[in-house]
Amino acid sequence: MVAPIFKDPAQQAIFDKQGFIVVPFLTNEEVLLMNNIFDQLHPQLPQQGGFISGSYSNDFDYKKKASDEITAVFSKHYERLFSNYQTFGAAFLYKLPSQGSQLGIHQDWTIVDEEQFVALNCWVPLTDTDATNGALHVMPGSHYPKHNTLRAPTLPFFFTGNEEVVVKQTIPFYVKAGTAVILNQSVIHYSPPNTSGAIRKAITAGIKTKNAPMVFHYKNSENKVERYTMPEDFLIRFENFATSIFESPKLGSLLQQNNYEHKVLPKEELIPLITNLKAEAGFKNQQPSLFNRLLSKFTKT
Repeated sequence: MVAPIFKDPAQQAIFDKQGFIVVPFLTNEEVLLMNNIFDQLHPQLPQQGGFISGSYSNDFDYKKKASDEITAVFSKHYERLFSNYQTFGAAFLYKLPSQGSQLGIHQDWTIVDEEQFVALNCWVPLTDTDATNGALHVMPGSHYPKHNTLRAPTLPFFFTGNEEVVVKQTIPFYVKAGTAVILNQSVIHYSPPNTSGAIRKAITAGIKTKNAPMVFHYKNSENKVERYTMPEDFLIRFENFATSIFESPKLGSLLQQNNYEHKVLPKEELIPLITNLKAEAGFKNQQPSLFNRLLSKFTKT
């Protein structure tokens, strides 16, 4: 049994059921401050457009400064929302306008022992999000333990090859700047391209159960999954991120090596599964208008 991490039992219940919760978070002044910090840390932006996460950078000093600056502003809101928690870093995410600025549908890595602990992703846009600028989309109910699956860069997703089926079951978050969408690390999510003509800035920040060891998984050449205990800041320590995440870790210590049967579901099994998971989370295919009405109370200024 995983101990609650939200102070409010009602919020914990929503999070447990849905795999996410939407809450008011930053003030207008803090949104302005975070935009200014972003501009200071990114004096020059790529010309080609696309989706960029600060964690992709090879500049550790930049990643550390961004993480520290974000956490300093977020800390009082963490105190308001969470108990028995610990931060594990933060980064800026931004979408420069282009058709190639989508973030593919995925689940974040398994970074704690999810039988004992929980890890959260606190996603906060720094501009209002809508249907044109690459808003976050989430598949309700797709989180651990509703669906138990190990997640790592060297392992496929249980829906690999049928991504379009899952995309159709996601719901968008058209929220005001400073609103937090707090996700279980295991919940399925993605975002479409930013076609608005303006940059879309956001922040991702990590929260986990206090003292939960950080872990990382790697499938080796013998098709066995190695489990490593990792430094608290390992998520910002990858060099050459795009290649390093697929290699045997240079940090951390090997805990164990196990056979692991990772099942990728065919479409005929996937469709009823995700339909049922979504329904159990309180969302049916005919309910988008109801969801938007409920969400609106968190997104009005």
